[in-house]
Amino acid sequence: VASMSVTLTSHGHEFDTSATKFGELLRSDGVLADTTELRRRMEEDGYLYLPGLLDGDVVFNARRELLEKLRDVGEIDPQQPLMEAIHSGASNRKDYGVQKFAKELRTGRAVRELCQRGRIMAFFDRFLHGTARCFDYLWMRTVAPGRATGCHYDVVYMGMGTHSLYSTWIPVGDVPLRDSGLFILEGSHRFEELKRTYGAMDVDRDRDNNPYGGGWFSNNPREVQERFGGRWLTNDFQVGDALIFGMFTMHCSSDNQSERVRLSTDSRYQLVSEPADGRWVGEDPPMHDVEKQKTRGLL
Repeated sequence: VASMSVTLTSHGHEFDTSATKFGELLRSDGVLADTTELRRRMEEDGYLYLPGLLDGDVVFNARRELLEKLRDVGEIDPQQPLMEAIHSGASNRKDYGVQKFAKELRTGRAVRELCQRGRIMAFFDRFLHGTARCFDYLWMRTVAPGRATGCHYDVVYMGMGTHSLYSTWIPVGDVPLRDSGLFILEGSHRFEELKRTYGAMDVDRDRDNNPYGGGWFSNNPREVQERFGGRWLTNDFQVGDALIFGMFTMHCSSDNQSERVRLSTDSRYQLVSEPADGRWVGEDPPMHDVEKQKTRGLL
């Protein structure tokens, strides 16, 4: 981060990279064996940055699986090496069916192996002091050049179960700063006013009375920072890294300034003994389909 040579923006809004507004994520790989310290850091910081937590071969298998599917709908340049993920500038998703294709991405064998088995599940069993479950629904992020994600809490999308739920962002390939990395707003899990207002909203339950217009608090990283404080924290991410955070940790991504498609996954973990948000579990999760939610007694 200290040696970055790019101007970082999100939706065209430039990050303030002065020392009081910007910094690096605290690494916790050095205390990976100390569950008590990991839990203390999560409570204190609202996140855990764990370089090298995951098996690199498993990550690469998921990357290849996703890129082959993206190539099949014309989003990856076939004249370039597949694993470089060079964007074609086009897409045939609509012809294939957007929802059908999204399901194809999130249900692949290699993606499931990465997010729902192996090292990540072993980590959460230990971290949660019990048997962990991963939501059946997995979020695949295929961020094309010029795209970014706005500033938000995850609780507004998945707060109908336990709030002792943890998001895990996994870069499926190296993600240097210019490729749309993830940013955490320092101390945002302690912004009590924001938690009482925006953080108490649900995108489905409150869709007819939502002052934010959607799930994002803002698409401008300076806005939330200027109102509530904190530094935006990030790093260059590498294969095997994981960034874990709670439901009330504000995060966003920068604009993808590369020619590559940035690949990552978002998966959610909790104890099996605690209630889960029914929108994201089961073989056919209702997601944001309000009618399905009503049929299943979720709304």
